[in-house]
Amino acid sequence: MKLTPHEKTILELISKHPDIVDNPSARKLIAKQYGFTEKTLRNRIGDLKKYGVLNQSKNKSDSQELQSHETNLMQIIPLLWKSRFSIIKNIFIVSLVTILFVFSIPKRYTSSALLMPPTSESGPAGSIMGALSNLPFGGLMSQTNDESLSILAILKSRTIFEKVIQRFDLMKIYQVPNIDKALIALANNTAFNVEEEGTISISVSADTDWFHYPESEQRAKNLCTDMAIYFTQQLDIINKSLKTEQASFHREFIGERYRQNLVDLKRAEDSLRIFQEKHKMVALPEQTTATIEAAAALKAQMLSNEVKLGVMLGALNPTHPDIENIKKENSELSKKMSELEYGAEIIDYKQSSLFPVLADVPELGVELVRLKREVEIQNTLFVFLTQQYEEAKIKEAKDTPTIQVLDYPQKPFQKSAPKRVIILIICLFISTFVNVLFILYRSELKI
Repeated sequence: MKLTPHEKTILELISKHPDIVDNPSARKLIAKQYGFTEKTLRNRIGDLKKYGVLNQSKNKSDSQELQSHETNLMQIIPLLWKSRFSIIKNIFIVSLVTILFVFSIPKRYTSSALLMPPTSESGPAGSIMGALSNLPFGGLMSQTNDESLSILAILKSRTIFEKVIQRFDLMKIYQVPNIDKALIALANNTAFNVEEEGTISISVSADTDWFHYPESEQRAKNLCTDMAIYFTQQLDIINKSLKTEQASFHREFIGERYRQNLVDLKRAEDSLRIFQEKHKMVALPEQTTATIEAAAALKAQMLSNEVKLGVMLGALNPTHPDIENIKKENSELSKKMSELEYGAEIIDYKQSSLFPVLADVPELGVELVRLKREVEIQNTLFVFLTQQYEEAKIKEAKDTPTIQVLDYPQKPFQKSAPKRVIILIICLFISTFVNVLFILYRSELKI
């Protein structure tokens, strides 16, 4: 199709500035530069699209660009093949330098210890919790007492780290100016973990010097092993000290409560003794039974006398001596009955009689039960506290190891770092990539 000069000019503008086809801002800017209005340029682009010229031009441009890329790719392979000796030489040099580097950098040796998971010992607190677990709601309280976290806390504490630094003069070995940097360096060379099986692992690493002579390797092996052993020993010492201190607190607390219980028990026993002496409470049930039997006998005698009195009054003169005697006898029996029931007519009756007053029996019985219950409570508490007090003293005094070592630290024979093969592979890959980019850049090819 034959285009007008004006349309050819527009087509050339599109080839130079392809964004004017769809971007109004760019189209307006280009139109202003070439003395067109944005509307005129837009209409001419629309005509070219309608004629199909613009699409053909675009397809041709894409085809030329793809062909250009294919040409560049086809040129890369011969170019790389032509420079193969240079690439191989560079890779060989880099490999040689890398090998010298990885074989001269310090080696790292690691020694490890494996500890059994600690178990909580039965002590005063444990016994009390065990006793509480038997209560109806005891199941609501947690029965787990995992001490693994406390062991890790001790291992990671500043206390044990400073002991290790001072023991092995790590500030000089790590070449640091102060204790804080030594703590950081030691933390980077230690690892404490709780394994899936519940065991606790202690891993300590030590580095050799550069070029790692045999003496340096031996020194690093001995250092990491001795440090791992020292960590285990200090862990046991600190953990034992904490447990002894805790046992001492328990012993002091229970001892104080034990001494108070002795006072309370003596007070309860004295209160029971005074009550029994005051009320002649040798055996309240038996004494009450005897009192009731005596009262029944008196009542029976009174009823018998009343019957006799009734008979005599029908046969004898009311002033007859026998009738007077029976009346006097009934009067005395009534007094005795009143004394058994109320004990009011004789001032010192309660203190002098072994028979309890029937009116006071319920109150005396309740008071006696309360006093006996208090004595039983204090006595039970006395037995419990005596046992706990003795256990606390034993626990405070014992000096048995608190840490069970499953695997003791052994001197390592194989290094744990660096991974030389991995370093070499990475360096070869980077060297090859950089060489290819350099050759392409030098030949001014664009992919």
